[in-house]
Amino acid sequence: MSHRIDVFDDFHLHGASAPEWNQRYAQVSRGVMHSRLTEFVGGHVHVFRKWISERVVQQGGLPRSQLCFALSMRPGDGEPVAQGRPLPMDALLVLRGGAEFTIQRPRNMEMLAVTVDSDRFWSHVDAAKLTIPRQATQSSVLRISSEAADDLRSKALALLARTDPGPSAPALVLDVLVRSLDAGSEATHSIGHATAAHLLAETHRMVVEAAPEVPSVAEVCARLRVSRRTLQNSFHLLAGTTPLDFMRAIRLNAVRDRLRESGHSELTVGQVASDWGFDHLSHFAECYGALFGELPSVTPRMARFRSSTMD
Repeated sequence: MSHRIDVFDDFHLHGASAPEWNQRYAQVSRGVMHSRLTEFVGGHVHVFRKWISERVVQQGGLPRSQLCFALSMRPGDGEPVAQGRPLPMDALLVLRGGAEFTIQRPRNMEMLAVTVDSDRFWSHVDAAKLTIPRQATQSSVLRISSEAADDLRSKALALLARTDPGPSAPALVLDVLVRSLDAGSEATHSIGHATAAHLLAETHRMVVEAAPEVPSVAEVCARLRVSRRTLQNSFHLLAGTTPLDFMRAIRLNAVRDRLRESGHSELTVGQVASDWGFDHLSHFAECYGALFGELPSVTPRMARFRSSTMD
């Protein structure tokens, strides 16, 4: 069994802390990013608590043999949305191994999650003689009782807080989890959020695929067959920003990722900026500094993952 606490000031490093999840973060709000990740691993259970200071779009994919169950510790400065559905405090985000996920995280959101091997999960269900349908573990957002959500938070936090929790503690967390699903759950639905999530995802894809060309908002609307107002409302709902600012943020994040992955002798800032459609270097530097709180010239190059503590 092990406990671990990592503190980051860069999304590149944060994503690299769990390479098997293939996580990508795109910062949307302006400010220097800070995050904290507390983890417990033991008894076939991985529990982690993650706080991120800025609004981000988080994407990734869980390893095929695992299941992940997550819920909000605190919603942050706005409503989180996962898989195109709102994630209120009494909802459980279920991620199935091998499936991609997308989470729109508002500023200062904190999330608690339990990851377990899929076979181990179902063995625990059978041992407890519970009847949980297999579709309950498809990637979705499920409503559970507020009592069950609070109980799961309490047991998971107790596990994270203890350096020597004992061999039965991980099983207790898993037991609370499966019983919360057995007690009754239902998928949340929100047509408005689902539509907005689709428009954001398609816009994101268009920006990445078009580089170094920069599609206009009018071109995005035409390709997605929606009005400018619909697109604007969708971005306001999920990203708290405008389509234009979101598209610029995606390109700036791509530049920053490329700078972090390359050395000064390999690529200049100007080359990377040009590859993502920024032709005016001074304007680019101004936008970059406003989003990340640092100039591109001081962004660390050839980053390597660092951990802070391990017990």
